[in-house]
Amino acid sequence: MNYAIFMGCCLPGVPLAFAMFFLLGAKRRAWIRPRWWLSLILGFLIALYGLFNSTLPSFSTPVTAVGKAYDHVWRGSYAGHGNHYEAFRFLPEGGQAINIETRIGLPNVGTPTDFDGRTLRVVYLKDSYRALQNEAVDITILSGKNTGFHDSLDARPFGLWLAMPIGFAFVLLGYLLFYYGKGDAKSVALDEGDNPST
Repeated sequence: MNYAIFMGCCLPGVPLAFAMFFLLGAKRRAWIRPRWWLSLILGFLIALYGLFNSTLPSFSTPVTAVGKAYDHVWRGSYAGHGNHYEAFRFLPEGGQAINIETRIGLPNVGTPTDFDGRTLRVVYLKDSYRALQNEAVDITILSGKNTGFHDSLDARPFGLWLAMPIGFAFVLLGYLLFYYGKGDAKSVALDEGDNPST
């Protein structure tokens, strides 16, 4: 997932963070404020989990096929904020060859002798609007080198990508608690001074 898509996925977390901040109220915020860094760390961990285990969500029906893989290549630019991916030619059993693109890292792809002719089970998205064409979201190596290897990325519309806006919301909440926390503490102190317990 590249930088622009990651930031776009995080944006829904902004209103969520402000909603949590205001719903907590000044008294709770003043109590939580010394622990603002916990919200920051938790948010980073949740967002990174979503980033590394998901891809751009899709409503298209995944296609599952078993076949041989050939002609592996790296594409994209390492300088382009995550715009790199892998591609290979896939020949499904009883079907025509298609080009598969994926952000799943496959093992031992350095030479054609290591990669060509492997049997793979591939789950891919036939969605013409995606940046990657025929994007593989689940790959299992059934024969050849590294048999048994399996990796996947969640592309469900209500899947793991939601961890990114939720994580970003906690990061932003931590920042808001840190930035506005002193004002909340003063406000609570003034309220308690005006209304002393009897």
